[in-house]
Amino acid sequence: MGRLQIKRGLAENLPTEAAAGELLFTTDTKKFYIGNGEGNPLTEFNNAAQLANYLLQKADRQHSHTSSDITDISTTIDSRIATQKGQANGIATLDNSGKIPNAQIPNVFKEAAVVNTIAERDALNAFSGLHALVIDASSDTTVESNGGAEYVYNGTNWIKISEFNSLDTLVDWNGIQNKPQFVSALTDLSDFPSEYENEGGMLLCVLPDESGIGFIAPPSGNFDGGSF
Repeated sequence: MGRLQIKRGLAENLPTEAAAGELLFTTDTKKFYIGNGEGNPLTEFNNAAQLANYLLQKADRQHSHTSSDITDISTTIDSRIATQKGQANGIATLDNSGKIPNAQIPNVFKEAAVVNTIAERDALNAFSGLHALVIDASSDTTVESNGGAEYVYNGTNWIKISEFNSLDTLVDWNGIQNKPQFVSALTDLSDFPSEYENEGGMLLCVLPDESGIGFIAPPSGNFDGGSF
């Protein structure tokens, strides 16, 4: 089994900066360093005592503050809320009845009505995007006798989007037309290797020349981070 080795070298050759998260080790002084990105000095970890000291400077994981401890919290929150009211990706406002105005609700999320007849549908206080399920839409000449239908209001007219003869109608997968074909097993793939016996421990992947799928041996040996 290979070994994972980090970048290492003498302390006198230690670079002054390194990529963020890069780990370095001085072989003579036995110290670890972590890079903080270009232009930033390394973070040195001398020993466990230093780590303990860092932790002592941190607040307890579970602690609390009162609002009086935070400068101008009320003003900041009020200002933030005011700028987000009724705005995209912001906060919805409420009207005089305590409801979100229709203008601030996308059509696809607006309420739907369930009524018994077309006449009841027409009596609704309709708005653009309102969906209405009519249980008996037989007075609509485009609907089969005693059938129901679903409509959406476009701001001017009711548009039928579906109809049904029975609320108990079920559609299974086999009854769907023009449905896509799915691969249920890897061996259904046209370029899957036809022979995969005696390939235990091998990796299945896209071949380097991208000509298809095949088996390759897993990488072995040492993984060396290099030196400085």
